[in-house]
Amino acid sequence: MKKLIFVVLLTVVLLMSCAFRYDINNGDSLTIFENQVIPEGDIVSGDAICVFGNLDIKGDVRGDVVAVFGNVDVYGKVNGDVVAVFGNVNVHKSAIIGGDTVGVFGNVDKDPEAIIRGETADTNMGNVSRYFDFIPNMSFNSIIGMMIVYGLSCLVVMLVPDRVRLMTDRSQYNLGRYLGIGLLVMLVIILLIPLLIITIVGIIPAILLLIVFMIAAFVSTTAVYILLGQKIAAAVEGKNAIFIHLLIGMVVVNALTIVPVLGVLATMAVFFVGLGAAFDTRLGSPMINKKAI
Repeated sequence: MKKLIFVVLLTVVLLMSCAFRYDINNGDSLTIFENQVIPEGDIVSGDAICVFGNLDIKGDVRGDVVAVFGNVDVYGKVNGDVVAVFGNVNVHKSAIIGGDTVGVFGNVDKDPEAIIRGETADTNMGNVSRYFDFIPNMSFNSIIGMMIVYGLSCLVVMLVPDRVRLMTDRSQYNLGRYLGIGLLVMLVIILLIPLLIITIVGIIPAILLLIVFMIAAFVSTTAVYILLGQKIAAAVEGKNAIFIHLLIGMVVVNALTIVPVLGVLATMAVFFVGLGAAFDTRLGSPMINKKAI
């Protein structure tokens, strides 16, 4: 069992490393399940990202700063935007932020002498950290499962980036339509698989159809996670932004599963919208893209 867990973790780490080194010279700094500190005098030439941990910026960050399920404390200088999802942003006395400062399901607390050159926005939820004390207590299996799915989704993005981007772009304008299409497609699949098995066609074509369906659903669901992440942290830009948006979207949906009814509805909505997008765009077919142009 320990060997299996080690292999799974190693695979996920390798996949995630590939994703965040998509632009290997951009100087991004990423930590997961631990706090990250940028010491005074240090310079991060890319973005500083932290998931399930807090970010302390005492040095300089040339790109954006993003924390998911963690707080951001800025003492130094950030050239880009600062975003905390399910966390607070604390801008201290000597801090300088060149872009926007956003607290998504969290607060922005700014010292009067701090400088924020962009806009400031938050959801004013008080001490948000106490609402998410369950995060460190999430089951080991659920966290490992989410990391594996995230790693595979990153692989999908790297293999078929144009198809994923097309489905993501189309989904934001057709959410209701794709939800309905996804429900219909699922109903057809449920009826079709048993018919294929009991007829002369046989079980092998039915299994192949089911495999193709599962792959298409996984690819399209990845696109919907990215769309959700874009809506939550639209300030994040750059070559690696798609992976950050994917991570944010996936973490938020998985966190909602803590709430019984809401979690099930959110998961089903992501699945059916993705399924509808896959069917309507022929899994992000370039031919559809040309027609749109």
